Amino acid sequence: MRSPGLFVVLVCACGLTVLTLLVVSGVRVPGDAELVQVAVGLRNPPLTAAIELLTFASSSVPALAITVVLGAITCWRRRRVSLGAWWATGAYLGAVACNVALRVAVGRLRPEVEYIPHLLPEIQTSFQRFSYPSGHAGAALVAYGALAHAAWPHARWRWPVGIGVLSFIVGVGFGRVYLGVHWPTDVVGGYLLGGAWLGMGLGLRGVWPPLKRGVRRTRATGPRT
Repeated sequence: MRSPGLFVVLVCACGLTVLTLLVVSGVRVPGDAELVQVAVGLRNPPLTAAIELLTFASSSVPALAITVVLGAITCWRRRRVSLGAWWATGAYLGAVACNVALRVAVGRLRPEVEYIPHLLPEIQTSFQRFSYPSGHAGAALVAYGALAHAAWPHARWRWPVGIGVLSFIVGVGFGRVYLGVHWPTDVVGGYLLGGAWLGMGLGLRGVWPPLKRGVRRTRATGPRT
């Protein structure tokens, strides 16, 4: 694994471990409950509509689709199929699996505030009554972080995409609290979990060998005279 990816994994994993221990032990994180009330107090129809769009864009189907499209584009541009091209999809699926496992293991209930339904309702399964960590926050960081990484080598799109992705990820996190489905620490936990898997994917993307090499096109040339 490349060192920058490993560093991100270590930082996020350590942060997630500490935060999870605090949540499991029942320690009240200062400002956690207060921020929920502040976010709920900001509710108004235009802002709710914007938050619903952000929530939909960070849901499982759009987030997974982004990682799959990025992998397909990478294979097409390199004219070969390789496991490394699908690093973002692997990171997303790993984050989802860990998210479900943590929710069941921690068992933290959602805030007792009025819930605002959104465009793509939560999947009604048993673990969905638990809130830690936020799946939408983690999905947004992995999928749209991968999108920002793809745009970074292109100077023309680097900063517009980077700033847009950062704003989007922050907006999704705020929206989870605003809708009444997560505590702020759930959102931070989702970011840390997503960051760990994003760093792992970035670190391992060049390790996997190609599955099928493309055929190089050569230009036919006649004998030199």
